[in-house]
Amino acid sequence: MQAAIMTLLQLVRDHWVHILVPMGFAFGYYLDKRADEKLTTFRNKSMLFRRELRPNEEVTWK
Repeated sequence: MQAAIMTLLQLVRDHWVHILVPMGFAFGYYLDKRADEKLTTFRNKSMLFRRELRPNEEVTWK
């Protein structure tokens, strides 16, 4: 049991870059999508950017 834990810890210690970089990329992607959603909501409610949508046109910005 202890050997398996030590092997796992050694594996994480040797390959932490391969674990953290994709996790950081995924977290950054999530935050970017969340920020875009907030900006879209603001833009669609803002008087400055408000305009008439053309027929069959969806949201003004995605």
